[in-house]
Amino acid sequence: MLALRTAKRRFLYLGLMAAAATIAVPFLPDSFKARMGTIENHQADESASTRVAVWGWTLKYVQDHPFGGGFDAYRGNKIAYMTKTADQAGNTTAVESKAVVDQGRAYHSSYFEMLGEQGYPGLFLWLLLHGLGIWQMELLRRRWTNRTGVNEQWQAPLANALQLAQIVYMAGSLFVGIAYQPFILMLIGIQCALWSYLRRIDAAKAAPARPLRRPIRLKPLAAD
Repeated sequence: MLALRTAKRRFLYLGLMAAAATIAVPFLPDSFKARMGTIENHQADESASTRVAVWGWTLKYVQDHPFGGGFDAYRGNKIAYMTKTADQAGNTTAVESKAVVDQGRAYHSSYFEMLGEQGYPGLFLWLLLHGLGIWQMELLRRRWTNRTGVNEQWQAPLANALQLAQIVYMAGSLFVGIAYQPFILMLIGIQCALWSYLRRIDAAKAAPARPLRRPIRLKPLAAD
């Protein structure tokens, strides 16, 4: 879907995406379908209920520890939550509630991971870092899109690819704790390198050409 922004044949892409989804559904394993079915009733799934409970614990934790609790602070949590399972027999639906107590559960979210371990300052700096990366790649993409010079066609696609990769990471990290994974730090490093390199190129083009200096001719010394 993100690729539609820069695709030349958007309707063709949409058609191919719809066809691919239609063809793929019958081949999906039953375990995947069952897992996706828990979205409608997350209270029946302990994994989903655990995430919500840990996020609630984290919000309460940073009220007393605004600067976070350091790495692996989640090991000190202890959460209790209720799971609800609905069994339908004919016109009757029986709802069974089950109390679950757990402790030392991970955050299951990069956002809450940063909030619980580094507090509000750490979360702010983390979001600022990724926000600047997405914004700067957008500026580079727009600046280099319409250039047709020699060796000027790869900059915009690379900036676009780095931006989309980071957006996908930010969306996926909502539900998994990967805030410190090396791959996203390497991607940010590539963004910084691309931004610095293209800035030097633009600065060199904008600099006025220096006039050639005439060589200094020294007069020969008079003979004694």
